[in-house]
Amino acid sequence: MTREKFDVVILGGGNAGIGVTGPARRAGMSVAMIESRDLGGTCPNRGCTPKKILVAAGHALHEIERAAVHNISVGEPRLDWASLIDREKAMIKDIPVNLARAMAKRGVEVIEGQASFAGLIGSGSAIGCSRPNTS
Repeated sequence: MTREKFDVVILGGGNAGIGVTGPARRAGMSVAMIESRDLGGTCPNRGCTPKKILVAAGHALHEIERAAVHNISVGEPRLDWASLIDREKAMIKDIPVNLARAMAKRGVEVIEGQASFAGLIGSGSAIGCSRPNTS
């Protein structure tokens, strides 16, 4: 059951948001994280990590092409693009579920939805959250 009130509400489940959860929970605060897409954010799911996998393949091709400089004979390299993309997807597919498990273990309530500031209540802020239609 989702609580209605938290000491800390984090907007977004990227690296910065996830990093805040540890100190907040160790300080005894209740924490909610509102994420509209994948836990981990852009970098591990759609940016940095997938890019590094593709760049590593490019570097490998380049090194193979340079093998003759070291008196190494190799055949013409061929890139299987579909297999490379499958590898990329396989390497990143478990990131959101692993982070969700870590947040649950930490006692952080992860809420799927789009957050917005709804106003002030006393000395704090009210946060609204529109959730995706799951019906």
